[in-house]
Amino acid sequence: MGSEKNLKAVEEVRKLISIQSVTGNEKELAFYLEERFCSLGCRTDMFEAAPGRFNITAFFGGVESAKPGLLFHGHLDTVPAFKMQNPFIPEEIDGDIHGRGSVDQKGGIAAVIAAFEAVINSGATLEKPVAFIGVIDEESEHRGSMALKKMGIDADYAVVTEPTGLKLGIGCKGTAPIRIQVDGKAAHGCRPWLGINAIQIAMDIVRDILSEDLTECEIENIGTVKASWNLGKIEGGSAYNNVADSCSLWFDRRLVPGETQDQVKEQVSRIINNYRTESVQVTAEIARPDWNWEPIRERGLLPALTKSSSRIVDYMKKSHLKVENQGPLVFFTDGYQEMDFLVNDLGIESIQYGPGDSSLCHTVNEKLSISDLSRCTEVYMDLILSVCG
Repeated sequence: MGSEKNLKAVEEVRKLISIQSVTGNEKELAFYLEERFCSLGCRTDMFEAAPGRFNITAFFGGVESAKPGLLFHGHLDTVPAFKMQNPFIPEEIDGDIHGRGSVDQKGGIAAVIAAFEAVINSGATLEKPVAFIGVIDEESEHRGSMALKKMGIDADYAVVTEPTGLKLGIGCKGTAPIRIQVDGKAAHGCRPWLGINAIQIAMDIVRDILSEDLTECEIENIGTVKASWNLGKIEGGSAYNNVADSCSLWFDRRLVPGETQDQVKEQVSRIINNYRTESVQVTAEIARPDWNWEPIRERGLLPALTKSSSRIVDYMKKSHLKVENQGPLVFFTDGYQEMDFLVNDLGIESIQYGPGDSSLCHTVNEKLSISDLSRCTEVYMDLILSVCG
Protein backbone atom coordinates (compact mmCIF):
# COMPACT_ATOMS: atom_id res chain seq x y z
CA MET A 1 0.00 0.00 0.00
CA GLY A 2 2.76 2.45 1.00
CA SER A 3 4.87 1.74 -2.07
CA GLU A 4 1.81 2.15 -4.31
CA LYS A 5 1.14 5.63 -2.87
CA ASN A 6 4.80 6.51 -3.28
CA LEU A 7 4.80 5.49 -6.93
CA LYS A 8 1.63 7.54 -7.51
CA ALA A 9 3.26 10.63 -6.01
CA VAL A 10 6.41 10.23 -8.13
CA GLU A 11 4.37 9.66 -11.27
CA GLU A 12 2.27 12.71 -10.44
CA VAL A 13 5.15 15.12 -9.85
CA ARG A 14 6.76 14.05 -13.12
CA LYS A 15 3.53 14.90 -14.93
CA LEU A 16 3.21 18.26 -13.19
CA ILE A 17 6.80 19.26 -14.03
CA SER A 18 6.19 18.44 -17.70
CA ILE A 19 3.31 20.96 -17.83
CA GLN A 20 4.94 24.38 -18.11
CA SER A 21 3.27 26.88 -15.78
CA VAL A 22 5.55 29.89 -15.53
CA THR A 23 3.72 32.80 -13.88
CA GLY A 24 1.03 34.07 -16.23
CA ASN A 25 0.72 30.74 -18.05
CA GLU A 26 -0.92 28.52 -15.44
CA LYS A 27 -4.03 27.69 -17.48
CA GLU A 28 -2.94 24.29 -18.85
CA LEU A 29 -1.94 23.08 -15.39
CA ALA A 30 -5.21 24.30 -13.85
CA PHE A 31 -7.26 22.35 -16.41
CA TYR A 32 -5.09 19.26 -15.95
CA LEU A 33 -5.64 19.38 -12.19
CA GLU A 34 -9.39 19.78 -12.62
CA GLU A 35 -9.44 16.68 -14.83
CA ARG A 36 -7.16 14.76 -12.46
CA PHE A 37 -9.21 15.50 -9.34
CA CYS A 38 -12.44 14.75 -11.23
CA SER A 39 -11.00 11.33 -12.14
CA LEU A 40 -10.72 10.65 -8.41
CA GLY A 41 -14.40 11.48 -7.89
CA CYS A 42 -13.79 14.91 -6.35
CA ARG A 43 -16.13 17.85 -6.71
CA THR A 44 -14.18 20.52 -8.60
CA ASP A 45 -14.58 24.13 -9.62
CA MET A 46 -12.60 26.73 -11.53
CA PHE A 47 -12.39 30.43 -10.70
CA GLU A 48 -10.97 33.05 -13.05
CA ALA A 49 -8.72 34.97 -10.66
CA ALA A 50 -7.25 37.02 -13.52
CA PRO A 51 -8.14 37.15 -17.23
CA GLY A 52 -7.52 33.68 -18.66
CA ARG A 53 -5.91 32.48 -15.40
CA PHE A 54 -7.75 30.08 -13.11
CA ASN A 55 -7.66 28.92 -9.51
CA ILE A 56 -8.82 25.30 -9.13
CA THR A 57 -10.65 23.80 -6.15
CA ALA A 58 -11.32 20.14 -5.37
CA PHE A 59 -13.37 18.58 -2.55
CA PHE A 60 -14.28 15.10 -1.44
CA GLY A 61 -15.96 13.45 1.53
CA GLY A 62 -18.53 14.72 3.99
CA VAL A 63 -21.68 16.58 3.05
CA GLU A 64 -21.26 18.70 -0.09
CA SER A 65 -22.51 21.86 1.62
CA ALA A 66 -20.38 21.40 4.75
CA LYS A 67 -17.28 23.44 5.56
CA PRO A 68 -14.11 21.42 4.92
CA GLY A 69 -12.27 20.21 7.97
CA LEU A 70 -8.95 20.56 6.14
CA LEU A 71 -7.76 22.63 3.19
CA PHE A 72 -4.50 22.08 1.30
CA HIS A 73 -3.13 25.18 -0.46
CA GLY A 74 -0.66 25.08 -3.34
CA HIS A 75 0.40 27.46 -6.09
CA LEU A 76 0.36 26.53 -9.76
CA ASP A 77 2.96 28.93 -11.11
CA THR A 78 6.73 28.62 -11.23
CA VAL A 79 9.53 31.05 -11.89
CA PRO A 80 11.07 30.96 -15.40
CA ALA A 81 13.63 28.33 -16.34
CA PHE A 82 16.48 30.87 -16.45
CA LYS A 83 19.63 28.84 -17.27
CA MET A 84 18.23 25.51 -16.09
CA GLN A 85 18.96 22.62 -18.47
CA ASN A 86 15.89 20.68 -19.69
CA PRO A 87 13.68 22.35 -17.08
CA PHE A 88 10.40 20.71 -18.12
CA ILE A 89 11.72 17.20 -18.74
CA PRO A 90 11.72 15.53 -15.30
CA GLU A 91 14.82 13.46 -14.68
CA GLU A 92 15.51 11.12 -11.77
CA ILE A 93 19.09 11.20 -10.49
CA ASP A 94 20.34 9.67 -7.24
CA GLY A 95 16.96 9.66 -5.54
CA ASP A 96 15.94 13.17 -6.65
CA ILE A 97 13.60 14.40 -9.38
CA HIS A 98 15.05 17.38 -11.25
CA GLY A 99 12.90 19.96 -13.02
CA ARG A 100 11.50 23.44 -12.74
CA GLY A 101 8.76 23.48 -10.12
CA SER A 102 9.78 20.15 -8.57
CA VAL A 103 10.32 21.79 -5.18
CA ASP A 104 8.52 25.09 -5.70
CA GLN A 105 6.06 23.63 -5.45
CA LYS A 106 4.67 20.85 -7.53
CA GLY A 107 6.01 18.28 -5.10
CA GLY A 108 3.53 19.47 -2.48
CA ILE A 109 0.66 19.34 -4.99
CA ALA A 110 1.67 15.83 -6.12
CA ALA A 111 1.69 14.66 -2.49
CA VAL A 112 -1.84 16.03 -2.04
CA ILE A 113 -3.11 14.24 -5.14
CA ALA A 114 -1.52 10.94 -4.09
CA ALA A 115 -2.88 11.30 -0.55
CA PHE A 116 -6.38 12.07 -1.82
CA GLU A 117 -6.26 9.02 -4.08
CA ALA A 118 -5.01 6.77 -1.29
CA VAL A 119 -7.74 7.89 1.11
CA ILE A 120 -10.44 7.46 -1.55
CA ASN A 121 -9.17 4.01 -2.53
CA SER A 122 -9.05 2.97 1.13
CA GLY A 123 -12.83 3.33 1.35
CA ALA A 124 -12.54 5.51 4.46
CA THR A 125 -15.57 7.61 5.32
CA LEU A 126 -14.89 11.28 5.97
CA GLU A 127 -17.29 13.09 8.26
CA LYS A 128 -16.02 16.44 6.97
CA PRO A 129 -14.87 17.30 3.45
CA VAL A 130 -11.18 17.70 2.66
CA ALA A 131 -10.27 20.30 0.04
CA PHE A 132 -7.46 21.49 -2.23
CA ILE A 133 -7.04 24.99 -3.64
CA GLY A 134 -4.51 25.61 -6.39
CA VAL A 135 -3.79 29.31 -6.93
CA ILE A 136 -2.12 31.34 -9.66
CA ASP A 137 0.45 34.11 -9.40
CA GLU A 138 2.18 33.28 -6.11
CA GLU A 139 5.54 34.21 -7.60
CA SER A 140 4.46 37.75 -8.47
CA GLU A 141 1.33 39.72 -7.51
CA HIS A 142 -0.55 37.01 -5.53
CA ARG A 143 -3.75 37.43 -7.51
CA GLY A 144 -4.78 33.84 -6.83
CA SER A 145 -4.66 34.03 -3.05
CA MET A 146 -6.07 37.56 -3.14
CA ALA A 147 -9.18 35.98 -4.70
CA LEU A 148 -9.73 33.40 -1.93
CA LYS A 149 -12.04 35.65 0.09
CA LYS A 150 -14.12 36.48 -2.99
CA MET A 151 -14.34 32.76 -3.75
CA GLY A 152 -15.80 32.09 -0.32
CA ILE A 153 -13.03 29.65 0.62
CA ASP A 154 -13.29 28.40 4.21
CA ALA A 155 -12.11 25.49 6.33
CA ASP A 156 -11.42 24.57 9.93
CA TYR A 157 -7.69 24.27 9.25
CA ALA A 158 -5.27 24.68 6.34
CA VAL A 159 -1.88 23.37 5.23
CA VAL A 160 0.32 25.37 2.85
CA THR A 161 2.19 22.73 0.85
CA GLU A 162 5.32 24.78 0.17
CA PRO A 163 8.60 22.92 0.82
CA THR A 164 9.78 22.67 4.42
CA GLY A 165 11.82 19.47 4.35
CA LEU A 166 8.98 17.97 6.45
CA LYS A 167 9.45 20.57 9.16
CA LEU A 168 6.37 22.26 10.60
CA GLY A 169 6.01 25.99 9.98
CA ILE A 170 3.63 27.94 12.20
CA GLY A 171 4.21 31.44 10.85
CA CYS A 172 6.04 33.76 8.50
CA LYS A 173 7.25 37.33 8.29
CA GLY A 174 5.52 39.82 6.05
CA THR A 175 7.32 41.91 3.49
CA ALA A 176 6.95 45.55 2.48
CA PRO A 177 8.80 46.36 -0.76
CA ILE A 178 9.58 50.07 -0.63
CA ARG A 179 10.99 52.39 -3.27
CA ILE A 180 12.31 55.78 -2.17
CA GLN A 181 12.91 58.36 -4.91
CA VAL A 182 15.17 61.36 -4.35
CA ASP A 183 15.25 64.20 -6.93
CA GLY A 184 17.89 66.90 -6.65
CA LYS A 185 19.58 69.17 -9.22
CA ALA A 186 22.08 68.30 -11.93
CA ALA A 187 25.35 70.13 -12.42
CA HIS A 188 28.83 69.49 -13.78
CA GLY A 189 31.02 67.46 -11.44
CA CYS A 190 33.68 70.18 -11.44
CA ARG A 191 31.22 72.58 -9.77
CA PRO A 192 29.20 70.38 -7.40
CA TRP A 193 28.09 73.39 -5.37
CA LEU A 194 25.85 74.39 -8.27
CA GLY A 195 23.86 71.17 -7.99
CA ILE A 196 22.05 69.11 -5.37
CA ASN A 197 23.39 65.56 -5.21
CA ALA A 198 20.50 63.12 -4.92
CA ILE A 199 22.83 60.18 -4.24
CA GLN A 200 24.37 61.89 -1.22
CA ILE A 201 20.93 62.70 0.17
CA ALA A 202 19.86 59.10 -0.45
CA MET A 203 22.92 57.88 1.49
CA ASP A 204 21.86 59.98 4.47
CA ILE A 205 18.33 58.55 4.25
CA VAL A 206 19.74 55.02 4.20
CA ARG A 207 21.83 55.78 7.28
CA ASP A 208 18.79 57.09 9.16
CA ILE A 209 16.59 54.14 8.19
CA LEU A 210 19.16 51.51 9.13
CA SER A 211 20.05 53.17 12.42
CA GLU A 212 16.52 52.95 13.84
CA ASP A 213 15.56 50.22 16.29
CA LEU A 214 13.68 47.29 14.76
CA THR A 215 10.59 45.60 16.18
CA GLU A 216 11.05 42.29 17.98
CA CYS A 217 8.40 39.66 18.63
CA GLU A 218 8.45 36.67 20.97
CA ILE A 219 7.05 33.49 19.38
CA GLU A 220 5.92 30.86 21.87
CA ASN A 221 8.24 27.83 21.89
CA ILE A 222 10.31 29.40 19.09
CA GLY A 223 12.03 32.44 20.56
CA THR A 224 12.56 36.04 19.50
CA VAL A 225 12.16 37.09 15.87
CA LYS A 226 13.21 40.51 14.62
CA ALA A 227 12.13 42.74 11.77
CA SER A 228 14.73 43.62 9.13
CA TRP A 229 15.66 46.05 6.38
CA ASN A 230 17.53 45.07 3.23
CA LEU A 231 18.70 47.67 0.72
CA GLY A 232 18.71 45.52 -2.39
CA LYS A 233 19.08 47.97 -5.26
CA ILE A 234 20.28 51.53 -5.91
CA GLU A 235 19.83 53.41 -9.16
CA GLY A 236 21.15 56.94 -9.61
CA GLY A 237 23.28 59.37 -11.52
CA SER A 238 24.06 59.75 -15.21
CA ALA A 239 27.87 59.95 -15.29
CA TYR A 240 30.78 59.96 -12.84
CA ASN A 241 31.51 63.61 -13.57
CA ASN A 242 27.92 64.83 -13.16
CA VAL A 243 26.08 65.79 -10.00
CA ALA A 244 23.37 63.14 -9.70
CA ASP A 245 19.93 64.72 -9.98
CA SER A 246 18.05 61.52 -9.08
CA CYS A 247 18.46 58.37 -7.03
CA SER A 248 16.15 55.43 -6.34
CA LEU A 249 16.45 53.11 -3.34
CA TRP A 250 14.72 49.71 -3.32
CA PHE A 251 14.22 48.20 0.14
CA ASP A 252 12.83 44.89 1.36
CA ARG A 253 11.39 45.46 4.83
CA ARG A 254 10.43 42.25 6.66
CA LEU A 255 7.60 42.55 9.18
CA VAL A 256 7.10 40.49 12.33
CA PRO A 257 3.68 39.59 13.77
CA GLY A 258 1.97 42.68 15.12
CA GLU A 259 3.51 45.01 12.52
CA THR A 260 1.59 46.46 9.58
CA GLN A 261 2.57 47.91 6.24
CA ASP A 262 1.04 51.24 7.25
CA GLN A 263 3.32 51.44 10.29
CA VAL A 264 6.35 50.95 8.08
CA LYS A 265 5.13 53.59 5.63
CA GLU A 266 4.66 56.03 8.51
CA GLN A 267 8.20 55.35 9.73
CA VAL A 268 9.64 55.99 6.26
CA SER A 269 7.56 59.15 5.81
CA ARG A 270 8.83 60.54 9.11
CA ILE A 271 12.45 60.03 8.02
CA ILE A 272 12.19 61.35 4.46
CA ASN A 273 10.27 64.44 5.62
CA ASN A 274 13.55 65.63 7.14
CA TYR A 275 15.08 65.86 3.67
CA ARG A 276 12.27 67.52 1.72
CA THR A 277 12.88 71.15 0.72
CA GLU A 278 11.74 73.47 -2.04
CA SER A 279 14.66 72.16 -4.09
CA VAL A 280 14.63 68.50 -3.06
CA GLN A 281 11.79 66.11 -3.75
CA VAL A 282 11.68 62.85 -1.79
CA THR A 283 8.87 60.31 -2.18
CA ALA A 284 8.24 56.77 -0.99
CA GLU A 285 5.88 54.10 -2.26
CA ILE A 286 5.11 50.42 -1.92
CA ALA A 287 6.67 49.06 -5.10
CA ARG A 288 8.39 46.06 -6.62
CA PRO A 289 9.77 45.87 -10.16
CA ASP A 290 7.24 43.13 -11.01
CA TRP A 291 4.20 44.73 -9.32
CA ASN A 292 1.79 46.66 -11.53
CA TRP A 293 -1.45 45.68 -9.79
CA GLU A 294 -2.71 48.26 -7.33
CA PRO A 295 -4.73 45.95 -5.00
CA ILE A 296 -1.62 44.08 -3.86
CA ARG A 297 0.26 47.32 -3.21
CA GLU A 298 -2.66 48.53 -1.08
CA ARG A 299 -3.01 45.30 0.90
CA GLY A 300 0.64 44.37 1.24
CA LEU A 301 2.12 41.03 2.27
CA LEU A 302 1.51 40.57 5.98
CA PRO A 303 3.09 38.47 8.70
CA ALA A 304 1.10 35.46 9.84
CA LEU A 305 1.17 33.28 12.94
CA THR A 306 -0.75 30.25 14.17
CA LYS A 307 -0.38 29.56 17.87
CA SER A 308 1.70 26.52 18.74
CA SER A 309 -1.26 25.38 20.87
CA SER A 310 -3.58 25.24 17.83
CA ARG A 311 -5.23 21.90 17.13
CA ILE A 312 -3.85 21.82 13.57
CA VAL A 313 -0.32 21.99 15.00
CA ASP A 314 -1.15 19.08 17.29
CA TYR A 315 -2.76 17.10 14.46
CA MET A 316 0.31 17.56 12.25
CA LYS A 317 2.73 16.65 15.02
CA LYS A 318 0.87 13.36 15.57
CA SER A 319 0.66 12.53 11.85
CA HIS A 320 4.35 13.30 11.39
CA LEU A 321 5.21 11.16 14.43
CA LYS A 322 3.34 8.17 12.99
CA VAL A 323 5.35 8.30 9.78
CA GLU A 324 8.75 9.48 11.04
CA ASN A 325 8.75 7.93 14.54
CA GLN A 326 9.74 11.30 15.97
CA GLY A 327 8.16 14.72 16.25
CA PRO A 328 8.74 17.43 13.62
CA LEU A 329 10.97 20.45 14.05
CA VAL A 330 8.66 23.45 14.53
CA PHE A 331 9.82 26.77 13.07
CA PHE A 332 8.85 30.33 12.17
CA THR A 333 10.25 31.45 8.82
CA ASP A 334 11.99 34.73 7.99
CA GLY A 335 10.59 34.28 4.49
CA TYR A 336 7.08 35.04 3.29
CA GLN A 337 4.35 32.46 2.66
CA GLU A 338 0.78 32.73 1.39
CA MET A 339 -0.49 31.40 4.70
CA ASP A 340 -0.80 35.16 5.18
CA PHE A 341 -4.04 35.18 3.15
CA LEU A 342 -5.44 32.10 4.89
CA VAL A 343 -4.75 33.46 8.37
CA ASN A 344 -5.34 37.18 7.90
CA ASP A 345 -8.09 37.30 5.26
CA LEU A 346 -9.98 34.07 6.00
CA GLY A 347 -9.26 33.51 9.69
CA ILE A 348 -8.15 29.90 9.11
CA GLU A 349 -5.56 28.47 11.48
CA SER A 350 -2.84 27.40 9.06
CA ILE A 351 0.55 25.71 8.97
CA GLN A 352 3.23 25.14 6.35
CA TYR A 353 4.43 21.59 5.68
CA GLY A 354 5.72 20.13 2.44
CA PRO A 355 8.38 18.02 0.74
CA GLY A 356 11.75 19.27 -0.45
CA ASP A 357 14.57 21.64 0.40
CA SER A 358 13.40 25.26 0.13
CA SER A 359 16.96 26.48 -0.51
CA LEU A 360 16.67 24.91 -4.00
CA CYS A 361 13.69 27.09 -4.98
CA HIS A 362 14.33 29.27 -8.06
CA THR A 363 17.78 27.74 -8.62
CA VAL A 364 19.24 26.07 -11.73
CA ASN A 365 19.63 22.93 -9.62
CA GLU A 366 16.02 22.65 -8.51
CA LYS A 367 15.27 19.08 -7.48
CA LEU A 368 12.95 17.17 -5.16
CA SER A 369 13.87 14.33 -2.82
CA ILE A 370 11.74 11.29 -3.67
CA SER A 371 12.05 10.19 -0.05
CA ASP A 372 10.61 13.51 1.12
CA LEU A 373 7.79 13.26 -1.41
CA SER A 374 6.88 9.72 -0.35
CA ARG A 375 6.94 10.45 3.38
CA CYS A 376 4.99 13.68 2.94
CA THR A 377 2.28 11.75 1.08
CA GLU A 378 1.99 9.38 4.05
CA VAL A 379 1.76 12.30 6.47
CA TYR A 380 -0.92 14.07 4.40
CA MET A 381 -2.97 10.88 4.22
CA ASP A 382 -2.89 10.39 7.97
CA LEU A 383 -3.68 14.07 8.55
CA ILE A 384 -6.77 13.85 6.31
CA LEU A 385 -8.07 10.85 8.22
CA SER A 386 -7.27 12.44 11.61
CA VAL A 387 -8.92 15.81 10.90
CA CYS A 388 -11.79 14.77 8.64
CA GLY A 389 -12.33 11.07 9.36
